[in-house]
Amino acid sequence: MRTKKNIFTGCKVLAAALLLVFQVYPIFYVIMSSMKTTEDFRHLASYALPGAINFSNYIKVFTTSPMLTYFKNSIIITVGVLIPLLLISFMAGFALSKIRFKGNKKILSYFLLGLMLPFQVALIPLFTIFSKMNMLNTYPAIILPQIAFSLSYSIQLFYSFSKFLPDEIVEAAIIDGCTPMKTFFRIIFPMSTNSILTVATMQGVFTWNDFINAYTFTRSTDMKTVTLGLNDFVGFMGTTDWGATFAAITVTVLPTFLFYFLTNKYMLSGLTAGAVKG
Repeated sequence: MRTKKNIFTGCKVLAAALLLVFQVYPIFYVIMSSMKTTEDFRHLASYALPGAINFSNYIKVFTTSPMLTYFKNSIIITVGVLIPLLLISFMAGFALSKIRFKGNKKILSYFLLGLMLPFQVALIPLFTIFSKMNMLNTYPAIILPQIAFSLSYSIQLFYSFSKFLPDEIVEAAIIDGCTPMKTFFRIIFPMSTNSILTVATMQGVFTWNDFINAYTFTRSTDMKTVTLGLNDFVGFMGTTDWGATFAAITVTVLPTFLFYFLTNKYMLSGLTAGAVKG
């Protein structure tokens, strides 16, 4: 019996180790490749370590490409998407969950219909509309579609989180004289930090990594985001500076990794809180 238990435990440890390797190796591969020279890519195997540790590719990323401008644009777009998205979706999810009125289930179903609509089908109509309104190559052209197509998923998450909150808290606040807005901002909002960080992390990563939206609605270098900036290292006839490309990828994904690791605990707590109601 003990032998079977030890074998089972060993299998679990092995499976966890293999899973860790599969998850960590791509990150390790990108970082090591970002330190390879052109000669290393020509003469070494793709999985081999660089001949020497050097950071020349990172210097090249910031000296030959306006990467800081790309970072500025990505930060502006991400913040511009998250603030209104979190505010609108949280208020909508809370209202649909706690305020009982005729047709609230139908309104929730209407919002959820957005989950069935792929963003790609709206690219051409949106491009035509923004072109006629002279909005191409502007921040609103990139921000507004991402807010619109992220609302359905965000409202569903906040609706589930709000169902978990006890009704007695809202009722007690109203009895004490709080208006619905004061109840939301002074009581519900501070209590929902985990759920807010959960949605902010998920939608923030999606927005930061967005390519097709920024590629469709921007034209000038001054409006490029970090994901579009990776094309700067693809030269004539498709020749690619792989060292600089891997360095740019590392620099690009670093903010999302840091943000995720800093909010991971709160994100897991938020997902768990929204799983049950009691």
